[in-house]
Amino acid sequence: EDIDDLESADIDDRGHPFFFIFRALFDLHHRRPLQVPLRPSNLSEIQGMLFSFIVPKLIQFHSLKRVQKKDIHVASSMIAHLEHDEAEVVFGKDMLDKLGPLIVDEAFSEADDEVKAILSNVETVAMMGSKKIDPKRIRLCATKELGLAADDELKSVKVDGHKMCILEILRLMAKRSEKPFADIPKETESMTVRVWQDVFDILFEGSGVSVTTGETGLTASREERTVNEQAHGGVKTPANPRKVDFLLLTSVEHQRKLVHIEIADYEHKGPMASDEDVAVQLRKSIRHNHAILTRLPFLDEIIFLDIKGFTARVMRLRHHESVHVCGTMADEIVLPATPAQLKIFMDGRSLSALFRLREHVLDTASKVQASILQPKRPPLLARTFTPPPAPKSATFYTPTTKRTK
Repeated sequence: EDIDDLESADIDDRGHPFFFIFRALFDLHHRRPLQVPLRPSNLSEIQGMLFSFIVPKLIQFHSLKRVQKKDIHVASSMIAHLEHDEAEVVFGKDMLDKLGPLIVDEAFSEADDEVKAILSNVETVAMMGSKKIDPKRIRLCATKELGLAADDELKSVKVDGHKMCILEILRLMAKRSEKPFADIPKETESMTVRVWQDVFDILFEGSGVSVTTGETGLTASREERTVNEQAHGGVKTPANPRKVDFLLLTSVEHQRKLVHIEIADYEHKGPMASDEDVAVQLRKSIRHNHAILTRLPFLDEIIFLDIKGFTARVMRLRHHESVHVCGTMADEIVLPATPAQLKIFMDGRSLSALFRLREHVLDTASKVQASILQPKRPPLLARTFTPPPAPKSATFYTPTTKRTK
């Protein structure tokens, strides 16, 4: 049956237009009889496209592949993911042409003039006219420049912190690229996580933003899962948070307490992960960042990384009309491990993208801090008490298998 032929109804959406899609997904998970959701009459154009994509899939849900199921979870969260396999069928070429420019920003990965100048100066001194790049000499030149800057700082001479940050990352990348190819150890997930953590530590040092790793629990996911389970799963106790790989937090003192606010999640897979595992990870990351973004209503977007090994896709999730739109924003960021890769890294594109990502994160943190610290106007006294609205679930998470009566 064509989903568009189903009767539309003025349905009580319980605070979310896809409430009954959430209910149907829980029914499928718990092997309860499926009630096909009727199409609400007040959906926007893009919501209608997502609804028409989701509902026919519910009937064949158990036969879908793993990635296809995650695509349903993303769409059920009212996220228009522009790059899944059926995106052109779901949205049509005209809508994709309209939504694409909201996401793509080619300038994000263009080499910044200052970055290029610093890298070019180091390369010129290190190479001494040679056309073959020498990672060790690159590292030593970067170390020398950092030493000169440290001397200036000790003499109370103002130093360029941005330049020092560039040189710190360059030194780290050059050191990684020094070993002969035959001596390069097998890349493991723990190794790649450690390198990315080192890069993030340099980027955000002294900024008030911290990046935690080690399967940290995401509070936003716990809140979403709790609402989901209470509404549809029969579970009354708070749900456990989903574990994330790199959780970005900003800290602000509020009412004599240090408050930590989640501002982004970067998911990571090892270099040997399958394409399917990476695709599933991306859909997980989209929903995690969606859960974060819906809790920060003063933000329009989150830019986040989806990482495999030493390569990171730059993703953008932004609010648009009645939905959120997500897709690849710019070229990949690649951390080098060989002299040939270091030569490419020296063009400044990946490094410039990292610093633009840093700028976005710091701007996000500043907005979060301002929102928390902004004085709140005292509410006007009312004759009658108005209860707060019921919690509204925005992000769909896979139901728990443990249930209580």
